[in-house]
Amino acid sequence: MLESVSDYAAFFRCSGEYDRKPVRIVVLAQKVSPTRDLYLRRRLAMARLPVHYWTLGENCPVSLNDAFVIVVRYVDRTSLAQIEEERRNLSGLAWLLDDDVAAALGDSDLPLHYRAFMAHFWLRFARRLAGVTSEIWAASDVLADRLAQSGLVSRIDPLPEAFALPAERDEPDLGQPLRVFYHGQKTHRPEREWLHPVVKTIHDRYPSVHFEMIGDAAVKAKYRELDRVLVTPAFTWPDYLARSRATRFDIGLAPLLSTPFNRARSWGKYLDIARFGAVGIYAEGQPYDRVVRDGENGLLRSAQDPDAWIDALALLIEDHAFRKRLTAGVNWPAEIALPDTLGDLLREDSRG
Repeated sequence: MLESVSDYAAFFRCSGEYDRKPVRIVVLAQKVSPTRDLYLRRRLAMARLPVHYWTLGENCPVSLNDAFVIVVRYVDRTSLAQIEEERRNLSGLAWLLDDDVAAALGDSDLPLHYRAFMAHFWLRFARRLAGVTSEIWAASDVLADRLAQSGLVSRIDPLPEAFALPAERDEPDLGQPLRVFYHGQKTHRPEREWLHPVVKTIHDRYPSVHFEMIGDAAVKAKYRELDRVLVTPAFTWPDYLARSRATRFDIGLAPLLSTPFNRARSWGKYLDIARFGAVGIYAEGQPYDRVVRDGENGLLRSAQDPDAWIDALALLIEDHAFRKRLTAGVNWPAEIALPDTLGDLLREDSRG
């Protein structure tokens, strides 16, 4: 649904026009927001203007006069009403999107409750949000292309708070079982299904390999017969970050099936795998080919070929030297997309 650019332009066209010079930056986001933390906090710590964080469901903590507002994914009734009331006094409003909200409405591979939430948001707020939005910051090339005729659209990539790369962490104990993980969230239901034969084959072939997967009761039931697969409930974002500092895995998995919603995703899973000190196997093509160099800092394999993933896992399991070399190659991406408007809000010495 809404796969084409023309569909998007019909439903969302940026109509906010502003000519005031910004004197402050206001970031509107949910109280716990991985998107805000991954894309904005580090950058805005280097802003040349005061930065204020506004939590959904609460009143804005500062005046919106001459404010440049960044909406992270969502608005609600209270926040949008305040923005509309002050729209003549704003200096601009950017909508930061790291998922294709509209595509979620018609993607039957997503959980029904998630689709319902997205539908409620889109149908209730999209046109009003478009009326105050001056530009969109899109977290993937596909999403930017889909939105291209909706107005000014710029690419933005993650730039999280720095964490220890795998090469900067203590070496894993060779006496411990090799650990493989897949931390797909609720919107990755098809990937957990797709991975089952891959995981089962490796589980049965290599008794020393253990797996961890995030999932609910249905996922636990699916993997129940595999005794070395731990299915754990989703962590809160703060707990996930804390665990990444205390826990290390050897290999991370990032399959990505070709669905309307998935095709617009960002390469954030690369950071998740790096956080846990691992090297990854990623679905080839967008978005991961922006940051993964096959055979250097990870492996790229076809998401339509489970046998290729089995072979890649076997290679990393059996060839310790190769795995160690790739793990040492996991690095910060060299090219990070930054919207011009956001760059103008940062100090001169922090834009590189």
